[in-house]
Amino acid sequence: MSNKNQQADLQQQLSALADSVEALLDAEVDLTDTYYLGLKAKAEQAVKQARESLGIQKETLFARGSRKIRTINRFVTERPWRSLALGWAAGMICGTVTTKR
Repeated sequence: MSNKNQQADLQQQLSALADSVEALLDAEVDLTDTYYLGLKAKAEQAVKQARESLGIQKETLFARGSRKIRTINRFVTERPWRSLALGWAAGMICGTVTTKR
């Protein structure tokens, strides 16, 4: 599994976990115990921090990806023949490697 797929799966799992914990915390409970209230506040804070962290990481990944895409686009636009040659060479190498197996 690639790194991108692992990150996407992790983010999806953490989001599902956060949704579950929020639903649990929103459930009506008749307990007025200070221990329960403190535990609930602590859990809400942890969920909030996790969501903020995931949002920041997502924005960082998108920013990095956008920069790389712009760089590649600029390279291909400025050097179309070199890009074509690189693509052809990569295809030949992949084809040669896969046919020998």
